[in-house]
Amino acid sequence: MSSLVQIIYISRSTFAPPEKERGIDPNVARILAKSRINNRRNGLVGVLYFGDGCFLQCLEGEETAVDALYALLQSDARHKNIKLFSRKSITSLSYTDWEMKYVPIEKEMGQLLAERGYPTFDPYRFDEPMIQKVMALLRTTVDPVAMRKVDKLIEESAKPSFAERASNKWVIAVGAFVLGVVVAVAFLKLT
Repeated sequence: MSSLVQIIYISRSTFAPPEKERGIDPNVARILAKSRINNRRNGLVGVLYFGDGCFLQCLEGEETAVDALYALLQSDARHKNIKLFSRKSITSLSYTDWEMKYVPIEKEMGQLLAERGYPTFDPYRFDEPMIQKVMALLRTTVDPVAMRKVDKLIEESAKPSFAERASNKWVIAVGAFVLGVVVAVAFLKLT
């Protein structure tokens, strides 16, 4: 049996950051929705923060499962410049109730950044104490009302858009038409 580990990594998104007023970015919502399903299946827990085009994520679980997921993340096209900030053995999980916690803490994060003299959320510039402050903020912030709103947004944003659904239906319709033509031509040749 492998031991429990915790990793913290940072990366930059390959998609444009959302406008501040829009709420959770649909790309991030899809990541969270899929992460929650996969992490539950693989016995992983963690927390994700996305701000100013950067991700900071903590993952915890059995060493082999964490290592396998981290290997997949390194080739994920939704982010780049992935950097492992820390990796350590742990005796218990910090996020036992969260397959992937996401908390809307823009106000609190803004205050922390201002206190520490950072103009934006750029974890590539953070030192160890700042990362630990961010992790403490993510670990301890629980606003049930905001969490329910975020969960609803994640659920809604993770659904395919009208354009995606329409495009899929169009592809199916064209494929069915082409198949019908092929069958008709084959039938005519046989008769």
